[in-house]
Amino acid sequence: MTSISGTSTMSSPGIGSGLDVNSIITQLMAVENLPMKALQTKAQGMQTQLSAFGQMQSLVSSLQDATTPLLTASNYSLTSATTSDASSVGVTSSASAVPGNYAVSVSALAAPQTLVSASGQFSAATDVVGTGTLTINLGSWNAGQTAFTPKSGAQSISIAIDSTSNTLAGIRDKINAANAGVTATIVTDSSGARLALQSSSTGAANGFKVSVTDDDGTNTDAAGLSRLAFDPTSGVTQMTQTTAAADTQATVNGISISSPGTTLTNVIQGLTLNVNKVTTSPVQVAVTANTDAVKTMVKSFVAAYNALSAFVSANTAYDPVAKKGALLQGDRTTLSLQSQLHNVLGGFDTASTVFTTLSSIGLQFQKDGSLKVDDTKLSAAVQNMPELQKALANVDTTNPSNNGILKKLSDWENVALGVDGSLPTRQQSIQKMIASNQKDQDALQTRLDLTQKRLQDQYSALDATMSQANSLAKYMTQQITTWNNQKSG
Repeated sequence: MTSISGTSTMSSPGIGSGLDVNSIITQLMAVENLPMKALQTKAQGMQTQLSAFGQMQSLVSSLQDATTPLLTASNYSLTSATTSDASSVGVTSSASAVPGNYAVSVSALAAPQTLVSASGQFSAATDVVGTGTLTINLGSWNAGQTAFTPKSGAQSISIAIDSTSNTLAGIRDKINAANAGVTATIVTDSSGARLALQSSSTGAANGFKVSVTDDDGTNTDAAGLSRLAFDPTSGVTQMTQTTAAADTQATVNGISISSPGTTLTNVIQGLTLNVNKVTTSPVQVAVTANTDAVKTMVKSFVAAYNALSAFVSANTAYDPVAKKGALLQGDRTTLSLQSQLHNVLGGFDTASTVFTTLSSIGLQFQKDGSLKVDDTKLSAAVQNMPELQKALANVDTTNPSNNGILKKLSDWENVALGVDGSLPTRQQSIQKMIASNQKDQDALQTRLDLTQKRLQDQYSALDATMSQANSLAKYMTQQITTWNNQKSG
């Protein structure tokens, strides 16, 4: 008896409801995504390039910062000053100081006038003094205090003392609030409390007198507010002078100098002398050209240049082992920048007849493109500041080819960093390419999303169809088995 067997192909593994639709679509989309990965890889490379050009621009900017001080004329005339006794006479110098030696002797220091009230009059700051008006006048006294000359431009200040301010402390506060050119304090010792008055500034012209209009009717006695009067020209000395107002008295190379303060500015051109005490012998002040400051500026320039040179060299190098070029190898903007920089700094210059190249002042190019400082040559160069200034900073508006080496470099830096310069322009170009790449990614992503949806729909329909086919095959197998069993029976 013939039997009909079921076809095994109708129930192959992985077909029908067992179909792994997600895995199939994932694998197909991995292939579809290859162009997207290429775009993303390209975008990453462009971002890395953009970052590199940003670093390069920053290094050129740092080089510009290091170049600028060497273009400033006053920096070539900087001086330094020393003193044989800083505790007596300190000194600082400016660019206008003239190198030389100066002998400074100090016979007297500037001082403020100081008055103090009589001892034993008051036991505490809270003691009542009296009421009335204090009038303070600034000016200078003659040697015997028989004449008083008001200070030019100063005005007499009247201070009203009433019953709310008539204590020693209250009067102190009223005087300090009046801005009369005099300060007040209270000194307390075993004899009690005393009011001390002092000129706010030193100098003979900042002496002062105190006149009193006393409410008790007597303005010059040792009672009431008049106890604070001091006017020797009127025979009134209720307060005692402990220090007379005085100017600093000194000599510089034998020339007499007088100053209201202890800081003597431009007594010697470009120098500031800080007088601290009377001297017993002349203090020697020496002013010399500050060559160390210029050397420091030159070395800072070299460091900034070497940082830029090293960055460019590293990013344009070729690795023969890996057979791969660095990020910017072959980049025209970078190679042009490198070439221009070497041409500006490595050329022959006519601004100075003494120093015609960087090498002649001690800056020598090395095989790797960096600069090395020959300190011996540089130390010799700074001894000839006029020619060094010409070599580096000279400006020739009629013939730019005669500009100093660093002036030429500065012009190049301004162009390279300008709005339309090579570095900003290159970065703008890369940014546009990055933006275009992103548009391509966005468009491709839209297509990929549509492709994935189409595949999802197709394979879902296939899965449903195969599932129905499997169900039909199972049914047919069951019917054939039943029919065969009936025949055999």
